[in-house]
Amino acid sequence: MEQQIIINTSTVYPSTVLYMGIDCSSKAIHSVWVDQNERLITQCKWNSKKKNFEERFIEFGVDFWTSLSKIKVILNEIAPVQAAVEAAIYIQNPKATIAIASVAGLARFACHVNGIECEFVDNTKWKRDIIGKGNASKIEIKNFAIDKWGDIFQEQDFADAACIALWKKRRNN
Repeated sequence: MEQQIIINTSTVYPSTVLYMGIDCSSKAIHSVWVDQNERLITQCKWNSKKKNFEERFIEFGVDFWTSLSKIKVILNEIAPVQAAVEAAIYIQNPKATIAIASVAGLARFACHVNGIECEFVDNTKWKRDIIGKGNASKIEIKNFAIDKWGDIFQEQDFADAACIALWKKRRNN
């Protein structure tokens, strides 16, 4: 099922850079967008309920790809977009590690194809730079995100993606 993307372009000013943080799992892609003033612009999720990873990957991967090309058309010359995607972490289960790496690679490639500068960032790097410790817990990440943007994150992965977007923004400034 394709994700509905809502970007209020009235809050995006020409020449303003938008920063997209992307958090990937074997079940979904979460992205959060922030502007140059670190205001949260939107939260997006692409997922699939299919049980088999191969089927899920194709379904939400195609939806992400399609949505990103539409977003690029909406923003066209309003604001350039830069992105960071969390690099796959090693999980004790090699199959899960490969699945997450596949999703992260797809997200980064879809960004590049759509003219969005995108880089991988290690989870310990963005956690250290944003939260203050490279091994920050999920609770510490969510608390930071709530303190910064309010209690608006329905899922932990949105808080992670918001912090990744913030890392990209601060890295570039």
